Amino acid sequence: MADNHIKFPTPEEGADNNSTGTSNAKPINFAPEASSPKPSEVFPDLHNEKLIDAMEALKREETKETQTALIEQVVGARFFAPVEVVDAEGKAIQGHGKLAVPKDAKFNFKLIQNGKGEQYFAVFTDIGQYLKWNTGPKVNTIVVVFPQIAQLAAQKADTIKGFVINPMGQNIVFTQDAISNLLDAMKAVAENAKAAKEAAAQQQVKLMFGKPTNIPEAVMGAFRKKLSKIPEVKEAYFCMMKQGDQEFYLFTLEIDADNETCHEIGDSLCESAKMFLTKFPIMAAPVKSPFGEGAKQVVESFYVKENE
Repeated sequence: MADNHIKFPTPEEGADNNSTGTSNAKPINFAPEASSPKPSEVFPDLHNEKLIDAMEALKREETKETQTALIEQVVGARFFAPVEVVDAEGKAIQGHGKLAVPKDAKFNFKLIQNGKGEQYFAVFTDIGQYLKWNTGPKVNTIVVVFPQIAQLAAQKADTIKGFVINPMGQNIVFTQDAISNLLDAMKAVAENAKAAKEAAAQQQVKLMFGKPTNIPEAVMGAFRKKLSKIPEVKEAYFCMMKQGDQEFYLFTLEIDADNETCHEIGDSLCESAKMFLTKFPIMAAPVKSPFGEGAKQVVESFYVKENE
């Protein structure tokens, strides 16, 4: 991935600036000419500070960790790329500052060449790095992201070796193989995320609530009697709940106590209710929960603590 021994010349030093990779993609920003007006008035801040830190770390020590950190930044970064902008008739569009680009305009991406004669796309993290390479006023730029760079590189795989970030600075090279591997990794991550989302959606079965039937008043009276002996319980609801194919008896309780005490009271109520309720499993939950909200929509409280 990183090649610290490839030296890329500036255009003035004889770089091959032949255009290639024609694209109709609409740029995020368009900023022709690096000399006038002031670069700070033309070029946006691409906020690549973390990417630059990752590249510097890789230059200091190339390890699996520094490579991984760099890749994580590259896939989400934006870059300046030098281009020639032409209209529908193939004539170069010139100008200063941010221009309105015609819909039929095309962007011919510039190439740079190393001492071995190998050609690469060049991209830059910031205006400072770009101006180290291009000191003249005739090279335009657009802002690109990694998938666009990868697509361009794939289209010219027979002649283009890859792309290089900041050739006059950190000089981090991604070969065609590295680009391909990175695309495969991105695809795998996207597929795993999609599968996880689908699995989570399947597990989220809608809860349904309803009024209990055929529960004798004497049984409800027994529940009230038990709750009246637990001073922490302020209010209680009792309903039926269905999750998928499974039905439950559900108590929802408003309890003035810590979490551990709340669990103990709920478990105790469920255990004592088993002698009266045998058809379905029994659950207890706080009033302030999705279970409690569902219960309050279908039943009224069967127990309210008396004011002392």
